[in-house]
Amino acid sequence: MKFGKTLAERTLKEWKFYYVDYKQLKQTLKKAAADDVSNEQLQASFDKILETSQDKLSKFYYDKENWAVNYFVTLQERVESLRASAPAEPGSPSSLSSSSDAEVVTTSSPTGIADDLQFRLEKLSKTDAAGEAAQLKEAYRQMGASKHFQDYIYAKKSLVTFKREVDLLLEFLEINTTAFSKILKKFDKQTGSSIREERLAQIMQNNPFLKREKLLEMKETVEDLIEEVNSYKPRLPPGWENRKVYTIGCFDLFHRGHQNVLVSLREFGAYIVAGIHDDESYYQLKKKYTIDNLETRMKNVKPYVDQIYVIPSTDPLLYIKSMVSDQDIANGSCCYARGDDMLNFPGREWVEAHMPVHFVPRTEGCSSTLIRTIYHADSAEIREKAAFAKTRYDGKPIDENGNVLKFQA
Repeated sequence: MKFGKTLAERTLKEWKFYYVDYKQLKQTLKKAAADDVSNEQLQASFDKILETSQDKLSKFYYDKENWAVNYFVTLQERVESLRASAPAEPGSPSSLSSSSDAEVVTTSSPTGIADDLQFRLEKLSKTDAAGEAAQLKEAYRQMGASKHFQDYIYAKKSLVTFKREVDLLLEFLEINTTAFSKILKKFDKQTGSSIREERLAQIMQNNPFLKREKLLEMKETVEDLIEEVNSYKPRLPPGWENRKVYTIGCFDLFHRGHQNVLVSLREFGAYIVAGIHDDESYYQLKKKYTIDNLETRMKNVKPYVDQIYVIPSTDPLLYIKSMVSDQDIANGSCCYARGDDMLNFPGREWVEAHMPVHFVPRTEGCSSTLIRTIYHADSAEIREKAAFAKTRYDGKPIDENGNVLKFQA
């Protein structure tokens, strides 16, 4: 496979703006050959594009590195919170001598919640199905509300997402280093020169981050933290993993932030049901048209969920009510989960009254709004300004004072 095709296939959509402009460099070589341009003129044009590519690459990387270093402090704080909330000695059924003892274990230890539930279920008559369902439903709510479980979810999801960002950056640097090498080889072949090794060494010297040493060190540290966090996983009540998990979104310009949230929903159950707003309700909600139509958005989401339904209204309440069965609500075998960028989501009052609600941290510095502006704004100046703007927690571009930049896309 030709490298140009390999690069296109491995290019992350959200970062497309920052890769080495391999296509333009290659076109410059072809045009020079067709127009019989001198080697001196070709090198001047070639070097200009090469320098611009290095500049974009460098700005992007150091912005990402600065974010990673700062966010790593948040990751460490979340792990420390998890350590602090972990039970010193998990509760056990045999240790529960009274209802008051059970209450102490239940409120302090997620492991105790599961153990206490098993203890109580064993005392129930097999014919007391309603009592069992009520006990189970309450255990699910207690587990979801426990500080240790919430600390675990936030620590694990944040670390796994961060590791994915580091892996993507490592791949990004690797493919760009290869692009520099490949295009310099083409330049040598066309001009009859032999500057490739010298120029590549110069590029590596001017951009030491291409060696990836800092990122590899950071990845190793994060992997150790993930292993530690997994050791703190609470013992979940019976049937937790088999629940249905409901979520709702628009999912326009589907990106890794959407992927990360949908993948993390498996922490709450086995069967994911996603509601997607249709094109008209999207416009009514956001006062702008989708970039991806409903069919495209459904195709993007489906690999990460088990079932999809369409919401043709700005108010999703009627539609989620129609999707959730009374039996699942009665048995406690369903829950709702989403990213924490919208805590007061439409319909929350009804949803929370009928099932547990869980939140997961969103992927920082990643948003459909930013991607829309970088790649779909009419003005090239606006696209470039958005591409190198700082971003806040929800991924929206901000100025030096933290104010959201208003780009009209």
